[in-house]
Amino acid sequence: MTESSGYESYRKLIIRGAVVFLISVSLVTSFRLASSEGLTPAVIGEIAVGLYVSALVFYGVFCEAMDSKRFRLALALGVVFWGGQRFISGDDSVLTVGLLLGGMGMVVREHYFKAAATSES
Repeated sequence: MTESSGYESYRKLIIRGAVVFLISVSLVTSFRLASSEGLTPAVIGEIAVGLYVSALVFYGVFCEAMDSKRFRLALALGVVFWGGQRFISGDDSVLTVGLLLGGMGMVVREHYFKAAATSES
C-alpha cells in the first residue's frame, strides 16, 4: 500500500476548508434571506434546498463518499428537489423543467440501470 504524501493531505485540508467556508456562506445567506423576505413557502423551499445541498456536500467531502452509489442517488434527488422547489414557487422555465427531467433521469439511471448491470455480471 502506498502512503499518502504530504501534498495529498494538504490538498484534502484545503478542500475541506473551502467546503466549510462555502457551507458557512450558504447558512448566512439562508438566514439573511429569511430575515429580509420573511418565511414564505418559496423562501422556505429555497432554504431547504440550500441546506440539503450543503449537507450533501459535507457528507461527500468529509465522509469521502462522493464515489458511492448513495451519494450519487442523493445528488440526483437533490436535483429533482431543486427543480420541484422552483416549480412550486411559480417558475416554469426551461431550466426548471430541465432540472426535473434531468434529475429524474439521473435517479432512474443510477437506481435501475446500474443495479441491473451489476446483477447481470
